[in-house]
Amino acid sequence: MAYVYVEGIANYAKVFEISRDMGDRLPDDSDMKKKLQEIDGQYVVDLVVTPEAKAKAIADGIPDKGMIAQRWKTDSEGNEYYKASRKHWNPNMVDRETGERGVLQGPPKVLKEVDGELVEWSLEEDGYIGNGSKVVAKFNVWEGKIVDLLALKVVEHVEFIPDGEESEQGF
Repeated sequence: MAYVYVEGIANYAKVFEISRDMGDRLPDDSDMKKKLQEIDGQYVVDLVVTPEAKAKAIADGIPDKGMIAQRWKTDSEGNEYYKASRKHWNPNMVDRETGERGVLQGPPKVLKEVDGELVEWSLEEDGYIGNGSKVVAKFNVWEGKIVDLLALKVVEHVEFIPDGEESEQGF
């Protein structure tokens, strides 16, 4: 097990329990929807990185090839990103206290820095994390192939604006 830190830009951040990906937009008979229901949803964020940040992440232990799906992707504008995720309920983990399989992981920690100290993000006060927010992601990597998003530190917050609504700037 190793911790890996990756700096990047957050897009499509669903890192709060209320906003986790439950597969609502998927067809009822899709395999992915069934998997998401099995794990009670997942937390996801597309972490856009520079080529240097990608090379460092891979050197530090983030695999560059996926076991089932490729996590390193390129968007339509040519930006590379890592599709980070965390299961809400992990059926493969073993509970240290009971020895039974299946652990409720819950959401990753979301933090911000205030006066030089890390404090928890307040969804009520700080809002959702909008596309373009600068972040540092903390990952747990097992056996060089299993990657779990543990935490997200918001360095520069961009306000999340739902489609059809105006920002504080009036547009």
